[in-house]
This record gives sequence, structure tokens and C-alpha cells, in this order.
Amino acid sequence: MTKSSFNPQQEDILKELINVSFGLSASLIGDMLDNRAKLHIPEISSIDIQYLDDKIVEVLDNDSEFYLTKQRFLGSFNGEVLFVFNNYSAQVFCSLLLKQEISDENDIKSSIMELTNIITSACIGKFCEIIHGETIFKVPTIEKRDISEMDKYDKIEGYDNVIVIKTALDIEKENILGHMFILLNNEMLEQLKSTIDKLEQ
Repeated sequence: MTKSSFNPQQEDILKELINVSFGLSASLIGDMLDNRAKLHIPEISSIDIQYLDDKIVEVLDNDSEFYLTKQRFLGSFNGEVLFVFNNYSAQVFCSLLLKQEISDENDIKSSIMELTNIITSACIGKFCEIIHGETIFKVPTIEKRDISEMDKYDKIEGYDNVIVIKTALDIEKENILGHMFILLNNEMLEQLKSTIDKLEQ
């Protein structure tokens, strides 16, 4: 299912770029929570868009329900970012943000939106910076989904490739696991790869 869109050198530079943007994100998240936060990138891979649903099922392991955020970005660098969180990670982050036990669905959704907004803008902003491009972000959306009903949800169209980034957010010994999916068409992927190649030189 996984294909290698990036060669090892490109993957190293991509990981470094994401590390830098995640460092900035962690600092902002830490300020928001009034606590120390660290974002780890355990792994990066790339897949064909047709395997996106299968990958979501795989990363969720045995969880059936999950939160999915979507945010388009448009401009000289364009695509879409999805985030997937299981129930546990979503509730833990919300509790840390609001400093109380959480049961309200809207609180959980708005907390996750805040978290993903920070990471998306830092990460895509970094990509735009290296290609000397500009992008604007559309209003993000969030919904709760169930794996058993995956075939009922609208399919995402207009993209060819997915960069899959497994993220772990450490706060107060809590391990909040999220999965970031950057959806690009072939043209955008090639533009990103050629820019990364120039950074190597």
C-alpha cells in the first residue's frame, strides 16, 4: 500500500522541515495550555490517494469512532490537510485545554480544531516558505466518523498523493496520538520534491 514518493535524501529533508514547523507548533500549543508540549514525528510515509480510507482504518488500530478535521489551502501551493484522532486522544487534549473533565461533544470538536489549526498553519506555512509561494487557508471542518460506515462518507477528489505523518504530542505525560494527512496532486508533489532537491545542493 505504501509507495515511495520521496527518495531517502528527500525524506530526510522533508522530516527536518516538518520537525521545524512542529517545534513552532509545540511552542504555541504549550502557551495555549500553559504547559510544556513536545510534538514528535515517529514516521512519515506516502501513499496513493486510493488507499487513504484503508490507511485511516490501519492507523486507528482497534478504535471504531474517530474525529476527522479537513482544511483546504489554496494558492501557489495548494492541497488539503486531514487530521485523525481517536476518542481517547481527542478527550484528553480537550480536558488539558479546558482543565476539566469533558463530556460535551462541541467542546471536544472545538479543542481539536484549535490544535489542528496551529499544526496545519505552521507546517503548510513552512512548505510555502521553501517554495517562495503563498497560500490561503479555507475554513476548517470537523466531524465524528465511524469506521463501520466509511463507505457512506463522501470521497475526497482532486488529489493523487497523500503524505502521511504520524504525530505524538507529549503533554503532562499524556501521549496524544494524531495522524496528519497532506493531500496533494501530482503537480504539487513534483513542485515540492524539486524544491527539496534544490535545498540539498
